[in-house]
Amino acid sequence: MEVSDSTPAGATPALSEHARRISYFMLVRLVILAGLTALASLVTYTRGDDVLAGHMTLLWSVVGVGFALTIVFARQLPRARDLGRFAGVQTATDLLLSAVAVYLSGGVDSGLATLYLISVLGAAIMGGPRLTWAAAAAATALYATSAMLEASGLLVPLAIDPYVPLSPRVLGFNVLRTVGGIVGVTVLSSYLNRQLTSSVSALGTLRLLNENIVRSISSGLLTVDMHGHVLYFNPMARRILDLEDADIGRSLDSLLPGCILEAPAGVDARQELVVLTRENRHVRVGLSLAPLTDASENRLGHVVNFQDLTRLHELSQQVRRNDSLAAVGGLAASVAHEIRNPLAAISGSAELLGTAELTGEDKKLLGIIRRESGRLSALITDLLSFTRPRPPQRRRAQVAKTALEAVEAFRTDPSSQGITLESKGDEGPKTDAYVDPAQLAQVLWNLLRNAGQALEGEGTILIETTAEPGAVRIDVVDDGPGIGPEHLDRVFDPFFTTKDTGTGFGLAIVHRMVEENGGTIECESSPDGTRFTLRLPPYVPQNQPDDSGILELSDSVRT
Repeated sequence: MEVSDSTPAGATPALSEHARRISYFMLVRLVILAGLTALASLVTYTRGDDVLAGHMTLLWSVVGVGFALTIVFARQLPRARDLGRFAGVQTATDLLLSAVAVYLSGGVDSGLATLYLISVLGAAIMGGPRLTWAAAAAATALYATSAMLEASGLLVPLAIDPYVPLSPRVLGFNVLRTVGGIVGVTVLSSYLNRQLTSSVSALGTLRLLNENIVRSISSGLLTVDMHGHVLYFNPMARRILDLEDADIGRSLDSLLPGCILEAPAGVDARQELVVLTRENRHVRVGLSLAPLTDASENRLGHVVNFQDLTRLHELSQQVRRNDSLAAVGGLAASVAHEIRNPLAAISGSAELLGTAELTGEDKKLLGIIRRESGRLSALITDLLSFTRPRPPQRRRAQVAKTALEAVEAFRTDPSSQGITLESKGDEGPKTDAYVDPAQLAQVLWNLLRNAGQALEGEGTILIETTAEPGAVRIDVVDDGPGIGPEHLDRVFDPFFTTKDTGTGFGLAIVHRMVEENGGTIECESSPDGTRFTLRLPPYVPQNQPDDSGILELSDSVRT
């Protein structure tokens, strides 16, 4: 198996497949060295002082050097950049130590000649075919050279027993046996390497295909164990829920609060949740669960598949709101026509009665007629304003200036005497919007009145203008009691109001005007207050008309 000679930049060698194979053979080397230690100890113990001479001392030294080098190699492995060369150095060291061990234990006739085979096998494990055949050639050369030197009498190996030269026949048999073993190990390991390479390649291709499939799924995917701890999540799940790598191992309930892994019998396994993510986003997810099993159908946990339904829910709310608006439009046309004329007669008659001298009770009843007639007239005006709106005349609007003028105008309203009004934020061309200036002023005025009514005459209202990428943002914030979460989805619906005297048209008209001017409006609320956030299209001088942004306030919009 061919192995890259170097580890790619940024990779951790100790964690790569190549590095793991090298570490495995280090363990094999330690086991062999431990066996040699036991063998040398046994010989020393059984033979006594007769063997405590030079050759046993050298053998002990070889074993000690082997242990020391293995420790050094293990410490250097995590920092090795060229694993191919690193494996080659270890193989060369193994061959040299094998040659010395064979020389110290009887030469060609030594039983430790099998260390050559193990060194070749180690080369196959740690490297590729090139290193394996190089190790086989080196082992053959070392063994054959020592056999030739021993046969010629130039090399006399050390041994525990007195050395007796081998006959040429025995010497030749030993050489053929050992060399044949080296060749056999080399051929077999090369074949197994090729098979391993093919299997690893197929496994890697399958794993890559599986990863690509999971990565390409357009829905979030989570797997959890039987205890509800997260085992895996795909990239889409990371994006939807703002997950991080550290979330692996956390409980599912901390990521998807309220998710029921084991639904009771008869309960639909489909669930819908609203999740607050790490980035403080409220995401509505629809999820379904399936059992996670292995190839033998053994239960391992659960698979949670979910989609981001936030935008779909918003569109659904918008469709529902548009349906309501359509119904209101048809109703308003007939109501205004049928009620306005009789109402005018009633109001006129009440005014005529006001010129007469009336008793206390009659005057009180006349006041009720006047008040309720005015209230009904305002409702009809709102209906007509809502169903027959003036098309926006979009041009440049100085948002910061309009916001400041709206605050100053609202400050003169008698109902705002106990309210602290603030206006701040960016000024200048970067906060100029491309909207209808008069409708923008009406929107701000209506939001201020809505906030003032929520404060009931005491509290703080802030208008803040900021420039965002691709939008001009306006925040209208109050520190009132807030809107209940059960009402948040309906605040922009016509006829919906939480006030005793409201008509339910103020915020509906605001929503319609903002959308017709190409903007968006959102509402966030808590017991500490309410925030309305407007995002308006910015003014682009090249292709949009200019305007000074005159404040035009209308008192016809009431919440």
